[in-house]
Amino acid sequence: MKLATSTYIKVALIVVLCLAVCSWLGGCGRSIWPSSLFVPGGVIGCMGTDVVDDVAAEVRQGMVERGAVATTDKGSHFEIAASEVNALELNWLAGRGTVQVVPDAETGGKVLVDEVVNGGRAPAMVCETGGGVLSISYMEGGGGLSGCSSLSMASKDVTVKVPASLAEHLALFELEAASGHYEVVGLTCDDLELGVASGKVNATAMAAQRASLNVASGSVSVQGSVAEHLEVEIASGTTALSLGEGAPAEASGSLASGKLVLEVPANTRLATNIDKTSGSFNNELANGGAGSAEDGAPVCSLDFDILSGNFTVKPVA
Repeated sequence: MKLATSTYIKVALIVVLCLAVCSWLGGCGRSIWPSSLFVPGGVIGCMGTDVVDDVAAEVRQGMVERGAVATTDKGSHFEIAASEVNALELNWLAGRGTVQVVPDAETGGKVLVDEVVNGGRAPAMVCETGGGVLSISYMEGGGGLSGCSSLSMASKDVTVKVPASLAEHLALFELEAASGHYEVVGLTCDDLELGVASGKVNATAMAAQRASLNVASGSVSVQGSVAEHLEVEIASGTTALSLGEGAPAEASGSLASGKLVLEVPANTRLATNIDKTSGSFNNELANGGAGSAEDGAPVCSLDFDILSGNFTVKPVA
């Protein structure tokens, strides 16, 4: 029996996804994420192979400073003055993660990071700073499954408290999640980057100039606004963006399978370029988003490749 072209494509995508997950686990989920699922330099050319060695070299050269993390058998604590930070990176393997905005007075004008170990033993988190970037990692990188199997470690939760004065003008917020459940609330940033292998991510009351989402599986929800450019690369799972505060001028990406829902203001005018192999694209805006330029309505240009799955554009409820 001869397989259809679409079947070969799906088989290839499953292989690619497996490679992505194995690469992540092999590096303990630390800074391993493809730049794109569908272009050279993506999963096959995964950028994470030498990340740990590069960071170690930067620490030795003074480019990155290893933060002083206070650790007990119950967890760890780290803090740094908000004035020394303009970007946040959270790289977490499993458990729960919360990033929340609090009044400056609550933290004394500092970014506070607290890790809780939920029974058993687990390596301490690692916090690094350099060039205004605070990078928070689940553990020291390297070792692969033989050195840091999550099957033998206790679950760990992390909470990051961001002073309101910093949350209003971050250059970057980046989350790389291997699995688990993550809540991010109330950040304003130039660039928002989410890399999700599995699990669930909810980002609410967000405001970004540019946003990039790379989703292998799981559930991702983003609510807020993206002003300039939105890039979405999805292998599987469900991704929903509710951008009632402002649709991007441009949105592009690829959908291999799963479901993508993009909610924009009802008066948004769409300019679409959809290359669809299988699956479906549904435009539920009034008149298909073909409003008049005289209305002063914002324009959103869509440029997507759909191999399979479902992509829906609809007005914000």
